[in-house]
Amino acid sequence: MVGSMPRIREVRLRNFKSFGQKTTVIKLDSGFTVLTGPNGSGKSNIIDAILFGLGELSAKKLRAERLTKLVRNGARKAEVVIQFDNSDRSIPIDSKIITISREIDRNGESVFRLNGRRIQRFELLNLLSVAGIGPSGSNIVAQGTITHLTTISPNERRKILEDIIGISQYDAQKAEAEEKLRRADAALKDALGRSEEIRRRLWELERERNDLLRYRLIDKEYR
Repeated sequence: MVGSMPRIREVRLRNFKSFGQKTTVIKLDSGFTVLTGPNGSGKSNIIDAILFGLGELSAKKLRAERLTKLVRNGARKAEVVIQFDNSDRSIPIDSKIITISREIDRNGESVFRLNGRRIQRFELLNLLSVAGIGPSGSNIVAQGTITHLTTISPNERRKILEDIIGISQYDAQKAEAEEKLRRADAALKDALGRSEEIRRRLWELERERNDLLRYRLIDKEYR
């Protein structure tokens, strides 16, 4: 995890992949943190848990056959809780500590919570995106990405690096904003056109009214 996003203070896991019924608490200090251990000790599962908690839906990205496989054998559901330091209010909630959680049961149904309150996934993603946080955000570099970069063409490498540092995301947002601006300009031109048409019609009605008044005055004088 890299970048100046709100710091993850703590990750709690229960029945997620290789983690058991007893809640595992992983505290992360400020600064640079390294997870070490032999192969198969569960380091990658911790990263998978963070991605899962942030709303990732792809079982492949979580290195699972399907999402229900994230639930430990014999358990009814798995849970991941992520606690953020929100002292700078990067996440637009007036709280120094933000806690998000996600549960998944054997049917593959997920429940998301924010500070204990149940919310929809899209609400969570929208809120976290304000602070540049997300399962596909530029602050997360998946396992194997660096090795993969050495085996592909320069153009493919540039595209992946743009995704990693967030350029493609901003390009997409820029394109979306430009499209909204184009539609707004078209709507404004249409509204101005209708306004001009209404103005002409009012002028015509005013002229017809004046002509009618003159006709009545002339008709009255000759009677």
